[in-house]
Amino acid sequence: MNSRSIDWKKVDAIPESEYDYDEAPEATLEFFRTASIRMPDTTKPITVRVRASTLEFFKHQSKHYQTLINAVLDAYAEAHRKSKLVH
Repeated sequence: MNSRSIDWKKVDAIPESEYDYDEAPEATLEFFRTASIRMPDTTKPITVRVRASTLEFFKHQSKHYQTLINAVLDAYAEAHRKSKLVH
C-alpha cells in the first residue's frame, strides 16, 4: 500500500464515537485533486435536470463525469446520514 492508498476496511472499523473532528484536515483544492472516489455498489438510470453550467463543470473534470457527479451526490448523502446520527 503506497502513502496515497487508504485501507477503507480499517477506516470503516473505527467507531464514529472515536472520531476527533477537530483534527480533520481542511478540504482544500489539493485534497480534491488527490481524493479517491468510492464507487457505489449499484446504480439506477434516472433522468435529472441540472444547470448547464454545472454539467459543463463536471464534463471538464473528467470524461467519467457521470461517475464523478454520482460520487459527489453519494458523499453529500453520507454526510447528511451521519449528521442525523449525531443529533
